[in-house]
Amino acid sequence: MTFVNFAVETYRPLGNESGTNTTKSIRCIRTEPPTTGKRKLPSRSSGPSPSKPRSYGMPCQRRHKEDQFWHPSHSDPPPTNYTPGILTILKGALKKSHAENNTARAVLCYERTTHISRELFDSGWGCGYRNFLMACAALMDQKIQPLYFCHLDAPLPPGVWNLQQWIEDAWKQGYDEIGAKELGHQLVGTKKFIGTGDIYVAFISRGISCRLVDFDLKRSTKGPRALTDWVVQYFSDPARKQGSVHDVLRNASPVVATDKMPVILQYRGHSVTIIGFEVARSGEINLLVFDPSHIFAKKIRSAALTDPQNVTFTSSKLSKTLRVGQQKSRSRSKSPVSRKRTRLGPDLEGPIVISDSEDDEEGHDPASHCTLCAGDVIKIFRWKMSKLESVFRKLLHEISYSCWH
Repeated sequence: MTFVNFAVETYRPLGNESGTNTTKSIRCIRTEPPTTGKRKLPSRSSGPSPSKPRSYGMPCQRRHKEDQFWHPSHSDPPPTNYTPGILTILKGALKKSHAENNTARAVLCYERTTHISRELFDSGWGCGYRNFLMACAALMDQKIQPLYFCHLDAPLPPGVWNLQQWIEDAWKQGYDEIGAKELGHQLVGTKKFIGTGDIYVAFISRGISCRLVDFDLKRSTKGPRALTDWVVQYFSDPARKQGSVHDVLRNASPVVATDKMPVILQYRGHSVTIIGFEVARSGEINLLVFDPSHIFAKKIRSAALTDPQNVTFTSSKLSKTLRVGQQKSRSRSKSPVSRKRTRLGPDLEGPIVISDSEDDEEGHDPASHCTLCAGDVIKIFRWKMSKLESVFRKLLHEISYSCWH
């Protein structure tokens, strides 16, 4: 796993990244919700987060009905905030965009990566936790390192509240002493924000290989392009050597899904999961991300859950035409005038009178087919360079807050 800090200052792990407990302290920025107006951000001297611990019974036992963890290997249906198969939907939309000469190339992470959105109980503070769960769901489903499943599932499986216990357990093992001090040595049962450094500590304490990458935007001459260049290099480097004709043909395709794990990206105010990149017709690099704050429309989620391979994608222009046609069709169906005609009954004796609406019901099965606009689907995941530049400008004009100076 890889975690990226997109910040004005540099925060680097100190010590060994191999997963041993020689890593004692992590420089970390913690994710806070976006704020309106100007306010003075706390410094290290101001002490830990003002969040007061709240009791939620036994959070480490995962008794909260809303805090369920699921991964694609489960036979049970996913919770309502989990959307497996959505990456296959995005892949199909990108292929349609390539056919329309809008997308030159796109590379995606592990295709069975699941999108996990926030719930009511963690709205406003749980983005870091949800990105952690997306990483866990992918790691527990991938086949390259099957032993990761055991490391992640026991003795305490992933979860929003369980992650807090993971981090506190890592503190007791000697990891991230400064981070523990900044959080007041108390995380379980609270609504305190966490950063990529905290997730990094949780993973390496469980023996999961990962790394923390930082981008110092104040010193970089490339600005946000340094991030996009790194993302392209990460996803373009094959997870394993191409040894078969299938591998060669797969990488020859303009839109491919790799064996790479997703990347958690944190910046001032929020964090997301990078699932790949897109090269536009102009040559511009766009990031493709899973945003835990996004909740999919019912039609898109239903298509992802049922049969994402059989979705039909339309262009933006055709989609508008179809919407107009559907509106006219609905207005006609509301009309009291209905054309009726006869056909022979099954006994070939008496005729049966049928209407147009009955024909539509017989010939249409909404569950068996779905039509989506490729452009609308891609917009959900696409981060253009203008978006990254906007984040970059915001970071440069705000006071940079870190847990450790």
